[in-house]
Amino acid sequence: MSLAPAAPLPTAAKPSLTIRHPGLGDMREALRLGIADWRACHTEVPMLALLAPVAAIMLAAVVTAPSLMPFVFPICAGFALLGPMATIWFAALSRVREEGGHATAEEAAKIFDTHRRITIQNLGLTAIGLYLLWVAVAAYIYFNTLGANGPAHGLDFFASVVTTRAGWEMTCTGCAAGAVFAVVMLGIGLVSFPLALDRDVSTGQALATAFIAMARNPAVVFIWGTLVASLLFLGSLPALLGLALVMPILGHSTWHMYRRLVG
Repeated sequence: MSLAPAAPLPTAAKPSLTIRHPGLGDMREALRLGIADWRACHTEVPMLALLAPVAAIMLAAVVTAPSLMPFVFPICAGFALLGPMATIWFAALSRVREEGGHATAEEAAKIFDTHRRITIQNLGLTAIGLYLLWVAVAAYIYFNTLGANGPAHGLDFFASVVTTRAGWEMTCTGCAAGAVFAVVMLGIGLVSFPLALDRDVSTGQALATAFIAMARNPAVVFIWGTLVASLLFLGSLPALLGLALVMPILGHSTWHMYRRLVG
């Protein structure tokens, strides 16, 4: 499906930006190109090196401190909020590969030696802040629903989640709150981080452009967000290690999807 005519973006960004209107065909193409970049760059290796100790630490924490069980899911689910920050390196590689046909770490790293890194750092701090806020909100929901009756451990916790009113209340409220955080982070991750790599924009301009792009392409952004959430969930199941494959592919694909959203 071809791109619809671009609409001017009324922001103060220099150079001027336009918001395009991609379709399902563009999403398929972005994924295809992202997988091609992953195969060319072998970016699953550094992700596996990062995720393996994180998974081991979390497993050890749950075994030695069963009271942490209620926080495992929100902590793991919240990793999606850090995804754009964690995968910006993959987007940088895709950017270099798009420009020159061959991506090297040296070429990709050059962008982080420019003043654009200030916007990238600010966006990273925003992502970290959202993650910490999500964990705090999830803890508040737990302590005011299921946790109000005292701590539950192991299988007792899972049984309480699905068999008690408090458990269902915690689940429904937590999912609703998580959806709000996910929508906010989707806009930041899909447009703001790649835009900061691609153009000389301020943090405010990057965030404003992201939410304008979301407002003008709600269906496409919803489908893309659903795809991202589904892949992250599947990647998290094998003790987070599946993310070593999922996150590089999504990181590379996000660059190509951004290129179809913003011109």
